[in-house]
Amino acid sequence: MAKLMITAFVAVVSMVFLYIITFLSYMILYVEELVFEHSLLDSIPLRAQLLVLKSYGPTLFLFVLPLSTVIFFTIWVLASLRRWSHLNNVIKSDEIRSPKICVALTAYDDEASIYDAVRDFGAQEHVVEVIVVDNNSKDSTARKAAEAGARVVRETRQGYGYACIRGLREALGNEKRDVIVLAEGDGTFRGNDIKKLVPYLENADMVLGTRTTQELLDPSSQLDWFYVWGNLFLAKLIQIKYWDVRHWGHVRLTDVGCTMRALRREALEKIVDHLYVGGHHFSPHMIMAALGEGLKVVEVPVTFRPRVGESKGAGGNKWRATKIGLQMMWYILSF
Repeated sequence: MAKLMITAFVAVVSMVFLYIITFLSYMILYVEELVFEHSLLDSIPLRAQLLVLKSYGPTLFLFVLPLSTVIFFTIWVLASLRRWSHLNNVIKSDEIRSPKICVALTAYDDEASIYDAVRDFGAQEHVVEVIVVDNNSKDSTARKAAEAGARVVRETRQGYGYACIRGLREALGNEKRDVIVLAEGDGTFRGNDIKKLVPYLENADMVLGTRTTQELLDPSSQLDWFYVWGNLFLAKLIQIKYWDVRHWGHVRLTDVGCTMRALRREALEKIVDHLYVGGHHFSPHMIMAALGEGLKVVEVPVTFRPRVGESKGAGGNKWRATKIGLQMMWYILSF
């Protein structure tokens, strides 16, 4: 399926590019005929090549593009029916009464925020443990987390994904924890949102937070139009990859970069051994690992605030965010 996805993506991009080039050739030739005298047209550079492109225009617009669209859509529908025909789509109803929640927070040089984050998440109803994964911090992150009451573990492999995986594995270490919440200790997330996520676990295996609801975003957070649209594009790419002809998507996604999520213990046990991505593209990796195992995944809007201290991920750096986004896109296509 990954090869089909990459092939289809390249074909669509190539077709769109050819469409744009052909359209531009029409426009350029039209402007040239308006501006230049007819006797001078043949001396204009690249005019001959543009005329060749124009000659292919009717064939492209009236035959190639529509036919390619029909073929691509047919293949996608057949692949969708084959993929989901074996799944049990019965509504899940399994309420977790008095859940024992373990929160895993990732941290890297977050001494300015980690104490308050631990206290905040630890104060929420049904939270029985807060684990802080110290990803080789050079400051006093570990000490402040411990002072706030967290159990601190150190992940020596550097990377956001490695820290998340370590936190999830540590949370599974105690069999009495039946709900695991993953978040970051940089002050962007609040423990109060746990009560939004957990109720949906009655009907789902994993509940993702989404930061694309404008009413819940702090205006000074890093999520400006660039990040919101980028996350939305990548989210829809996953949705297309797991497209279901019956429901326009086996999953509805609007955000691929939100760390905050809640899982049932048995759901995490199914996928934890399949998690291996150590970089910033861990989040879509975990989402697709869950979908690949047939888990039910839903999204819930959460609040998002400015981080405390310096960002170690994309932050406000558009170039770094673009590189991470391209890495995520390639991973989604090739998974």
